[in-house]
Amino acid sequence: MRIAYLNTFGIPAQYRGFETCVEEIATRLVKKGHSVTVYCASDSTNRTSSYRGVRLINVPRSRNKFLDYPIRSLISTLDAMSRDFDILHYYGTDSAIFTIIPRVLSRKVVMSLDGRAWNRFSYPIWVRAALWLSSWPALYLPQATTVDSRCVGEWYRSRCGKAPIFVPYGAKVSPRGADPNVLRRFGLETDKYLLFVGALIPEKGVHYIIQAFNNIESAFQLVIVGGNPYDSSYERWLRKLAGSHVKFLGTVWGSDMENLFMGAYLCVNASETEGTSPALLSAMGCGNCAVVSDIPENLETIGNAGLSFRNKDPDDLRNKIRLLLSNADIVEDHRKKAVDRVTRLYSWDSIANHMERVYLSLCP
Repeated sequence: MRIAYLNTFGIPAQYRGFETCVEEIATRLVKKGHSVTVYCASDSTNRTSSYRGVRLINVPRSRNKFLDYPIRSLISTLDAMSRDFDILHYYGTDSAIFTIIPRVLSRKVVMSLDGRAWNRFSYPIWVRAALWLSSWPALYLPQATTVDSRCVGEWYRSRCGKAPIFVPYGAKVSPRGADPNVLRRFGLETDKYLLFVGALIPEKGVHYIIQAFNNIESAFQLVIVGGNPYDSSYERWLRKLAGSHVKFLGTVWGSDMENLFMGAYLCVNASETEGTSPALLSAMGCGNCAVVSDIPENLETIGNAGLSFRNKDPDDLRNKIRLLLSNADIVEDHRKKAVDRVTRLYSWDSIANHMERVYLSLCP
């Protein structure tokens, strides 16, 4: 098959879970003999045109987040119409309206959704309204729509009358044992820090983590990995809020990120709204005990392989962290359960095979 991925930042993944998902699936499909193209956001015309056998088409990006995605989605769609793709796979509710074009032209369209983005209170009201209105065409315009969380899928089924196909995110399983030289570069030691990884936006709840950690007396550090290419105001506020034991590393990818996961004592997720968190899965795949806010999507992801705290409650989070800092045996037990859960339920190989079956079901 000839497959194109649209409406992500592109690969190699350097921003969100969507990009990681596309990279992991696309490179596996290439090995199976399929021809795969990924449309990428680019600030430069000199960006590479291929990656691990995947063809890359670079599309200029805007620095305005709420214009960038729709503009790139439209440009990518129009370009794709001039090419002989069998499958056009869009990521994100905000691109739903543009799938009208390939549908009118009798192209096969797949769309992947994550969390309910219209719940993000930091978005302007008109953006939230547009995203909410897009939830219906996201299910009914494409020939197939997938979702990474059963909880989110149930919301679509009950509100929109149609259930999307459940295809979760995946994660690699890596044995614990971080390279001390990598950690030393970041000023860290194995099992001496707590880790958050994700976009620095208010809905990720990083301020709750910092508030909880600031009042814990320990030799541990809190490490914040992530950024926001559109707006750094939230990060600036977090830096003012943080105590001296909080370290901001910016965006980290590849083997460095894997080592940070493998060396952490705990990984913390405080999201107020979420789909299936790719960062949380990656942490679990690297043998981490996770502490997560008790939203349904997070509880679905961790199962019995982590602890939860009351959403938006830094006091409850602080109590859970203190419990785990003083009980290494509980941490070790959850580490083993996390690896087992990812191995059984979140293998990238099985997820790529599942997505391939979705594509094949649409091709004559």
